[in-house]
Amino acid sequence: MAVSLKAVIMAGGKGTRLRPITYSIPKPLVPIAGKPCIGYVLDSYYEAGIKDAIITAGYKFEALINGVIKFKHPDQNILFSVEREPVGTAGSIKLVSKFLDDTFIVGSGDTLADFNITNILKFHREKKSKLTIALTTVDDPSQFGIVEMEDNVVTKFLEKPTPDKAFSNLINAGLYIIEPEILDLIPEGKPYDFAKELFPKLLENGIRIHGYVGEGTWLDTGRPNDMIRANQLMTEKYGYTFSDPEVSGKLIVNSSLRHFKGSKLTGPTFIGEGVNSMEGTIIEGSAVYDGVQIGKNVTITDSILMDGVKVLDGAKIERSVIMKGTVIGQKCEIHESVLAPKLNLQSNSRVYNVSLSSEIVEEEN
Repeated sequence: MAVSLKAVIMAGGKGTRLRPITYSIPKPLVPIAGKPCIGYVLDSYYEAGIKDAIITAGYKFEALINGVIKFKHPDQNILFSVEREPVGTAGSIKLVSKFLDDTFIVGSGDTLADFNITNILKFHREKKSKLTIALTTVDDPSQFGIVEMEDNVVTKFLEKPTPDKAFSNLINAGLYIIEPEILDLIPEGKPYDFAKELFPKLLENGIRIHGYVGEGTWLDTGRPNDMIRANQLMTEKYGYTFSDPEVSGKLIVNSSLRHFKGSKLTGPTFIGEGVNSMEGTIIEGSAVYDGVQIGKNVTITDSILMDGVKVLDGAKIERSVIMKGTVIGQKCEIHESVLAPKLNLQSNSRVYNVSLSSEIVEEEN
C-alpha cells in the first residue's frame, strides 16, 4: 500500500433534513452507538492502513473540528479544509488537490459507512481503474443516485429516480477511489458535483468508471428515523449479550447494571456513562447517552436520548429523538417527534409527530 495514500472526508453539509437536531450539532457528529457518525468512516480508513485524512468542513466547522480531535486515533493526521461558501462535492476535492499526489479515497462524513476499504482498494488496483465507486443496494432508491453496470463497469447513472424511472436498486454509496489525474477534469473556482457533473463528463470522455458493491454497513442518516435505525444497527453489530434475567438482546452498556435494578433492557440498546433508571422502567431498541436520569415506570422504545436528558415517572417515549438537557415531565407521551435541547416539557404533555425547536438553539454557532 502506498505510503502517501490519503482519504478525503466531505463534512460540510448543513444536514437540513435532520433539523432541529443539526441546529445544535453538525450532522457528522450525530452520535451512533456511542461514536460520532464520522468516526465509523475514519475507523474504516484507519483499519485499511490510511492514517492521513483531509476533512472538508463548512457548517459549524469549529464544533466539527473539536469533535474530530476528541475521538480520532492518536496517530491519525487530520487536515481541515474550511469552505466559506459551498463549492459542491467535487469542488471541495479540487480545493485540496495540491495535497493529493497519489491514489486517494473520498467519503462522506455524514453517512454511516464502515465498508471494508482494503477490498475496494484491491479491486481498484486490479482493474487499473481511474475511478471506482463503492455501491450498495437499498429498498427505495428514489432518494439516491442509481447505477447500471456491466462487468463491473458503470454504464448509466440517474439521480433520485421516480419509481417508474428506477432501473436499479444499486446506488452510489458516496465513497470513491480516485487517481489524481481525474482532478484535472474538475474546474476551479466554481461549484462542481461528482454525480451530476463529473461522472457524466467521464463517461462522455470514454473514461471507465468501475463499480464495487461494498461489504459492510451503509445507511443514509438523513432523517431522525434513519438516525434511530443507525444506532440500532451498530449496537446490534458491536454489542454483546448479558446473562441477566432483566436484559435481553445485544447491548452496549457503559454504566453499571446495578443502576437498572427493577428495569428491563431489551436490545439493540446503547447505554452511555452515568445513566440510571428506577423500577418498572422498560428500555427497548434505544440509545440512552451520558448522564440520562430515568424515573419509575418509564417506557422508552426505538428512541434516542442525548446527554443529560431527564425523564420523570410514568413518561412514554416512542420513535423519538430527545436532545441534550431536555426534561420530560411526569406521564408525558412523546411519539415520532424530535425535541430540541434544554426544553422543559410540562407533566401530562402529549407530543405527536412534531419537531420542537427554539430560536435560541437555531442561532447558536
